Amino acid sequence: MYDLNKHYQSNKKEILQSIDKILNKGVLEMGEEVEKFEENFSKYCGVKYSVTVSSGSMGILLALKALNLKGNDEVMTVANSDIPTSHAISLAGAKIKWIDVCEETFNIDTKLLDKSINKKSKVILPVHLFGNPAEMLKIQLIAKKNNLLVIEDACLATGAEYNKKKIGSLSDLCVFSTNPGKVLDGIGSGGIITTNNKKLFITLKKLRDYGRRSRPSKWPVKSDLIGYNSKMSSINAAILNIRLKYLDSYIEKRNQNALMYMDLLDSKKIKFQKVLDNSKSAWRNFTIRVKNRNQIYSELYDKNFKVALGYLPINYKDGCYKKLGKNINLKTTEIISSEIINLPCHQYMSKKEIFKISKNILSLV
Repeated sequence: MYDLNKHYQSNKKEILQSIDKILNKGVLEMGEEVEKFEENFSKYCGVKYSVTVSSGSMGILLALKALNLKGNDEVMTVANSDIPTSHAISLAGAKIKWIDVCEETFNIDTKLLDKSINKKSKVILPVHLFGNPAEMLKIQLIAKKNNLLVIEDACLATGAEYNKKKIGSLSDLCVFSTNPGKVLDGIGSGGIITTNNKKLFITLKKLRDYGRRSRPSKWPVKSDLIGYNSKMSSINAAILNIRLKYLDSYIEKRNQNALMYMDLLDSKKIKFQKVLDNSKSAWRNFTIRVKNRNQIYSELYDKNFKVALGYLPINYKDGCYKKLGKNINLKTTEIISSEIINLPCHQYMSKKEIFKISKNILSLV
């Protein structure tokens, strides 16, 4: 799905110089480069605070833990995200309430969301699936009306836009992944959480570092609360600082690739993920829907095309949620998840590659 070698080669010299500088300095955890990345990312998203963490999955968990949820509190999310979205809710000690999705966007259906709220509802956790922004204005209105908090899972949506604003400044907390292969990625696992809430910002900084209010220096620092080891490495942050400068160009090329796919795959037998008129997708991958999905996917895969199925199984059908998922039936989620194939859409794809994969798909539908 992604060409990490081409990604590295595109600014290899700059990366190696940065790594050499950090290794010679000897500060490999947190430090200046991490603080610089947090500051740069806050500016990019138009938000007050950013907190780096060890992964997007850990970011969602820490965001939920910062809210002090209780055992009966419900977090409303979708079941067609990668499994860490649901895992984070379980690990935070709350209850999952899966909501069906919109057939066109693959994101949470705001009409069903509004109808599903009850006294136990505490948090809405929309996922910007495959980099495509959910209906954040409607979600925020629903949250405000019902006194709920909103945490966005933007792990695949770094650089995406909604209402001419970067994803990251539209909710109480927003979580991104910077793992290799994401839209903005480093050389190891990583993530970042954005917020405009100072209290949540301070809590998150404690949670990622054993509950400590500051880093140990001359004297040890006590833990104010029970926390985690979820810090980002200096080298990872340095590379993210380099790649953040090019992020908008990555997004632009991905959007060009998506338009090319739509043009080449113009067929009544193929459906695409709809992007809202007021949004700009980050296109982590380009997703198509086809009826004979398994056959087409298998043949493309066997021809060495970098295609993937995501995210399967649906969260509530995974083994760890066998008991919870017994009486759940999300009709649209089921249909979409049985039909989608993810195609590579990264910025290093050539027109020839997109044409070749499209031609093969058309011959199979």
